[in-house]
Amino acid sequence: MLVAAIFLLVDYLKIKNSFPNGTFIGEVDVSLLDRDEAIEKIEKAPVTAFIRDVIFQNPANTGESFSFLPQEVGAYILPGETVDNAFDLTHNENYIRDLRKRLSREALMLPARLSLDETLATQVLSDLSQKINSPAKDSSVILDEETGGYHITPDSPSRLLRPADTLVNAKKQLYKGESVIPLAIDYLGQPRVTEKMLRAAPPVHRLSAFTTYYGAHDSPNRIHNIKLIASWINNTLLLSNEVFSLLNVIGDFSEERGFKEAYVIMSGELVPELGGGTCQIGTTLYNTVALADLDVLSRRNHSFFFNIYPLGRDATVYPGQVDFKFKNNTGHPILLKALATNRKLSFRIYGTPTGKTIEFSNPSIFILGESGVYQPSTLRAVISLDRPFRTTVTRTVKDSGGNIIKEETIRSFYKLYGDKTNVPIKRPESR
Repeated sequence: MLVAAIFLLVDYLKIKNSFPNGTFIGEVDVSLLDRDEAIEKIEKAPVTAFIRDVIFQNPANTGESFSFLPQEVGAYILPGETVDNAFDLTHNENYIRDLRKRLSREALMLPARLSLDETLATQVLSDLSQKINSPAKDSSVILDEETGGYHITPDSPSRLLRPADTLVNAKKQLYKGESVIPLAIDYLGQPRVTEKMLRAAPPVHRLSAFTTYYGAHDSPNRIHNIKLIASWINNTLLLSNEVFSLLNVIGDFSEERGFKEAYVIMSGELVPELGGGTCQIGTTLYNTVALADLDVLSRRNHSFFFNIYPLGRDATVYPGQVDFKFKNNTGHPILLKALATNRKLSFRIYGTPTGKTIEFSNPSIFILGESGVYQPSTLRAVISLDRPFRTTVTRTVKDSGGNIIKEETIRSFYKLYGDKTNVPIKRPESR
């Protein structure tokens, strides 16, 4: 008993004003040191002895984190507050209870209290903002048209880092000795196209396809413009009831947007202008849309007819004047695919199967007679007489059972048949 009593007395006096044996603050051993001795030892230790990394983590997505060395964000130890906190943690119970705890464990690991250089940390968070801040990202469909395989990418809302609030979080966490700091992020605008929408009705079933070929005398500039616009349309997703405007896609006909000069029809003449060739985009897309039975809102034919287009089913566009527009009336998302090569232009529309079939009649042709009245005629007569003419084409829509559910008459009016040597050309196209 006497020996035990002496042991307890010596141990009590030893740790009354010092840390128990086996006490560590971070990686620094402060066993049997008093406050001043512990502070002195901690002041000499590098900050990495107390915290290896500072990790900024997205609380909404634990897989997204950004790791920095403590010195990169200006983290530093607070020696006095660290030692006082550690001493309180090791002397906060009665002696006997403390002794039992010490005898039941090999070492006591205590946290450090840290702070950081706000100027340096603010700069780090400013740089981090450039990685985190982002607009809303739409879900998309990556479709392999040959195999039919597809992948739907995830969507994400727009987000904005709050550096000041993240700095507050950092100071709180570091003061507790914690290295993981939650980023303060605002999630703002939602994406237009979500993964949920696309998975509910994947736009991967072909509804229609149409191809036109270039003319024998088409210039490289015209083909360039067609390829350019086709690349902008490719992979366009339209949700139910959304409207597609070709002019909105095209934007300004400018060199800055990559356009080159090629023939366009202006005031009854062929004139080289930036963007020439756009009408082949309009015509090919119009036929693809009509074959998918989408709702055509705006379509006008050319004033000249060229035989690279289906007679009575062409569509012209011109900035500020004539647009080709249609609406997705399927009730589900649709996907537009485009391909332009050196000889042809093709569009395909993918969506949810409707069971519909669409057919075009042969065009009925009416030539303007000398009396000023349109009379039934033939294409050969139109070419021979070189007079204005008009056409009608019937578009018939049938359901899956072959029943007619819709008939539409497409009317077109032409001043000239364009594939002739007497087509007015204002000036040659540059080559």
